[in-house]
Amino acid sequence: MKKTFSLILFIVPIYNALHAADAVRLEFDFAQSGHGFVAGFADYPQNYEPSLYELTNSWQARPANLGGAPALFISGKNHSDDLFMYWKKRLIGLPANTSVMLTMEIQLASMYAEGLLGIGGPPGEAVNVKAGAVPFEPQALVDQREGDWRMNLNKGNQSIGGTNMSVIGNVAKPDDGNANYVLLLRHQHGQPFTVTTAGDGSLWLIFGTDSGFEGQTALYYSRLTVWINRADKPHLWLEPDGVADTLRLIWNQGTLRSSTTLESNWPVVPVTARPYPFDARSEPKRFWRVSQP
Repeated sequence: MKKTFSLILFIVPIYNALHAADAVRLEFDFAQSGHGFVAGFADYPQNYEPSLYELTNSWQARPANLGGAPALFISGKNHSDDLFMYWKKRLIGLPANTSVMLTMEIQLASMYAEGLLGIGGPPGEAVNVKAGAVPFEPQALVDQREGDWRMNLNKGNQSIGGTNMSVIGNVAKPDDGNANYVLLLRHQHGQPFTVTTAGDGSLWLIFGTDSGFEGQTALYYSRLTVWINRADKPHLWLEPDGVADTLRLIWNQGTLRSSTTLESNWPVVPVTARPYPFDARSEPKRFWRVSQP
């Protein structure tokens, strides 16, 4: 006899609050604007020589081979053997003092091929992409003992993540034999990040690169997508994939297996047919049910 259980997916509109639903999806398309993101740098000397580090950032056109639309650009030369370059943004309207889970997906453009050699490490593999969130403003402060600019959060170091940020890959592109920028996708799917919101219901997003490569890194960030849900209520998202009429399933709890324990968060419902009709354009809220033999 086959045993069947069902999972409930709730599709919600894009907005900056969880008051009306238990989950929300935020998409920041940097071709449209900078969306209020602010850049910063850390892990370099307080009394550094600006002409050596060349720390720059802007909202500017991406390379012509990628269409020339604007993106968040950030660049710096890592003379400290440990340069952190980041973007941050404050979200408001979340439930106060509430544990939430974030799944962040970043699209960025890189020109650094796999397998290259570099001082301190390869220019692709030794530049680690990190993402996370904190209930206070991320800032670089001077460490009085070391005399260096250090973050006021725990991001880990280079290839190691910290309690406030996780490693989601690096900036190495497949070796295509040229120095053109290509789009890469880095994400936390299956490994969501848990954080508690501030007392006023705010949260700061932060993403960037932690580099061991002692040279210049220049990157374009073209898109950030963030899924947020209450930590006590797991969620699936079924959403348009951007390719024709195809859909993709986002599961923030990791790989779903036959042994996955759903507990009381996933109520069992009778299944009479699958899949149920779904139209993301006309039905922003819809149940989606999945059967398990």
